[in-house]
Amino acid sequence: MLDTKLLIEGTIMNIKKIIMHLLVIILLFICSISYAENIKTIIIVTDELDFSTIEKLDFKSGVSLGLMNTRTSNVFKRNSESYFMTIATGRRVQVEKELFKGLSIDKNGNIVVDGYKDIIKNLDKNYKGFSNNMDFLADSLKEKHISIGYIGNDESSLIAADRNGIIYSGYLDIQYNKDWLVEKTSDVLEESDVLVVSFQIEDKEERIEILKNYIDEFSMDNILIFPSSVTGDVQDIRNSTLVPIIYCSQMKKSGILTSNSTKRQGLVTNMDIFSEITSIYGIKTHTTTGHKMYAQTDTNDIQELIDRNIDNLHGIMNMLIIKYIFHGVIITIQLYIIYDILKKKKNTLRKFYMLMNGLLIMIFVSMALGIFKLSQSIILYSLVLTLITILITYILDKKGVDALSIFPILTNIIILFAVFFCPDMIYNSFYGFNNVISGGRFYGLNNESMAVLITTGIIAFYQVKRKVNNRILSTIDLCIYFPIIIMALSEKYATNFGGYITSIIAFLMLLYITLFKRKLSKKTMFTLFGLGIGIFLIGFAIKTGNASNGHAKSLYIRIGSLGLYELFDMIKKKVKQLVLMAISPPWSIILIGQLCFIKRFLLDDNSTVKKAKIRDPYILEEIMIIFITSICAFMLNDTGVIAFTYMNTYVVAKLLSMFFI
Repeated sequence: MLDTKLLIEGTIMNIKKIIMHLLVIILLFICSISYAENIKTIIIVTDELDFSTIEKLDFKSGVSLGLMNTRTSNVFKRNSESYFMTIATGRRVQVEKELFKGLSIDKNGNIVVDGYKDIIKNLDKNYKGFSNNMDFLADSLKEKHISIGYIGNDESSLIAADRNGIIYSGYLDIQYNKDWLVEKTSDVLEESDVLVVSFQIEDKEERIEILKNYIDEFSMDNILIFPSSVTGDVQDIRNSTLVPIIYCSQMKKSGILTSNSTKRQGLVTNMDIFSEITSIYGIKTHTTTGHKMYAQTDTNDIQELIDRNIDNLHGIMNMLIIKYIFHGVIITIQLYIIYDILKKKKNTLRKFYMLMNGLLIMIFVSMALGIFKLSQSIILYSLVLTLITILITYILDKKGVDALSIFPILTNIIILFAVFFCPDMIYNSFYGFNNVISGGRFYGLNNESMAVLITTGIIAFYQVKRKVNNRILSTIDLCIYFPIIIMALSEKYATNFGGYITSIIAFLMLLYITLFKRKLSKKTMFTLFGLGIGIFLIGFAIKTGNASNGHAKSLYIRIGSLGLYELFDMIKKKVKQLVLMAISPPWSIILIGQLCFIKRFLLDDNSTVKKAKIRDPYILEEIMIIFITSICAFMLNDTGVIAFTYMNTYVVAKLLSMFFI
């Protein structure tokens, strides 16, 4: 009886605990809903905003600051309609300019965007069914009974308009008076949860003071501030897209603003605004290409944030110049060598070989120097890189050491280290730097660094193959080491989809030659094909569960929502970019030059090749693997001609080495 009584009492106690837990969960849920309903967000779009203006706004605390890339679908034809429709849809779009005709009030008292039908028609023309398939910010909010208002009278109203071009609350005129702004903002926020305000500073100190007081008045709400164009101290011939963006929020920690669109400290995109606003209200979207924002470095010191962002901007703009300087060095030296050799000037082959070794050493040194932030000075970066390269090249030549047998392996190792442990090393190298101003790629390995990684991986494999000279051991080495390179290019790390496929192709070619001894049969082809598909799928499986989707995974999700047109549209844009880059100087010139040089050696100079092949039976095989891989890289990447150039830089060096084997 005692045991039964204790059992009943224990059961009752457990039931009470369960009920209490349920009540707490329900209470928290109700509170969270209530809190979410009271969240107010103000988006302030200014005509100008730079770091000196931000200093005058005199923020005290709770502020995050970063740089926002404002690029639209066409980087060369940016206009206000494209800019604000990109923000409104969370993806880069292109709209013809001057389609916005102003704002008016309809008979129901709603604000109507005049010319909006033409804007939608233009979007549907460029992207079939755009208006029906894409998420718009206002409509996404409206589905969750969250409204958006507007104060102002310009193209920024496109952010607040629904897909019919209607804004249901707001004011067309704006008075630059604190009391008026506060009163009208409060009126709109009684009906709406999100408000877009167009604030024209017009280089007037009194308006900066009004804006400062206005922000202070609503400091408990979420406030996003960014300009409509690049102005002031961020305006530079090198910078056409990066502008400051301020985020005041009691919900987030303060610091350097970033997002998973860029995975770069201090950098977000205009597509992220859509995702950030919808994330505040717990709304999920499927067609946006942006991500919500977050802050790093956790500091309340606004001057420190400004200084860090200024340094970041200067570093980015300097690296842009450095990148093109050393691209020019790579191209010019090769064209000089190719021209002379094609004119039969073989008496200077030793000098040419030293120059090519110098280029390979420079590629390694640039990545090694990436651990230091030398990009704050173009002159310092260029001098240090050049002097170290010349010094190492001179020492190795004096000692009779072949740089081609050492530095590709060292380069491969250091790039892998950077991918897995220190990505900033990649971004601080001249060939790994991503042009975040143009906004084509923000993080991961670009196509030139991808090309160097794969090529040096192939060279490293053949160095081991020469040493062990055993098929089984070579196969084991290949199956252990090359998958690391493939993983480095996967969605989880480098996020270079074209490079990922190229690396798989290179691996399968090496496996075919090494393990299957070039025996072509149905069984061999089936095995290689199945292995390739398996490796390809594993790359996506590894990505599952991460904080953000990579480029390919995001595309897959959008295809699921929008259909195959999304895939075809992406392919069309990539092919267009591929052709444009391939026919543009100097890439078209070096492409032709390298092809002529390779033809000259492999087809016309059989005696040199035969002699080299006797002394090194793997040399021709290695060169052909790299060359075929470079063709694959060229076809699979929008800037494939750059990948082709860097891969065949090693081929040119290898061909020259035939004279000295």
